[in-house]
Amino acid sequence: MKHKGGKYKNGNPKHASRFICMKCMQENMLARGIQRKQQREKFHIKDLTCILCGGIETKNMEIRYCDDYKEIYAKALEKRENYYTEDVRKVG
Repeated sequence: MKHKGGKYKNGNPKHASRFICMKCMQENMLARGIQRKQQREKFHIKDLTCILCGGIETKNMEIRYCDDYKEIYAKALEKRENYYTEDVRKVG
């Protein structure tokens, strides 16, 4: 939604972020499309609720519009051991 001056109020929707849940290593669809006024640093981690993990709050790594999914996924898998010790569970 644009407001006065032609700027987007909550950031550009074409630049919306996605997130990978670091517990189940799946894309967190609940957090899909979060828009930012200012871009976060690469490999930003955020606490978000993950439906696939039973609706609990988990650590999620941000995938910015300009990031390569495979690179972010690999970094999330590497950083995951700082938060979760169990194996990645199968979803579905």
